[in-house]
Amino acid sequence: MWIMFLTMAWLLGISIMDIRKCNVSVWMLIPGGLLAVTAIVCRQGDAGDMLKGMLPGVFLLATAFATKKAGHGDGIVMMFLGILSGGGSSLLIFGISLSLAALVSLVLLVLRKAGKNTRIPFLPFLTAAWLITVAVWRQRTGG
Repeated sequence: MWIMFLTMAWLLGISIMDIRKCNVSVWMLIPGGLLAVTAIVCRQGDAGDMLKGMLPGVFLLATAFATKKAGHGDGIVMMFLGILSGGGSSLLIFGISLSLAALVSLVLLVLRKAGKNTRIPFLPFLTAAWLITVAVWRQRTGG
């Protein structure tokens, strides 16, 4: 339970930084790495699920390196979230975050507040998707 609260605090912090600077400091990624290592140590036997959870983050990192259109921090954060949440939740978080980003981008384009080359921070969408996923999971499990 405490890992969830620490993850929420970390995600909110890096989201604010991403909104303000469209960049995330490497120092702000370290707490996420520590949370991921803690999850690895605490959950023994779930290595396959954690590796599956990292796949969306690996995809984002590969996209960042190949196209220079995505941020490296986005991929790293998604990898950490994949370790923390597992394979199925990781894909759900990734899908929800992409959908939210697309919806906001569409609204900004329609309102002519952004153009096709406008960069938007992605970490706030990852944070919102993580919060939605955690809320749905807690609702389903009654916890």
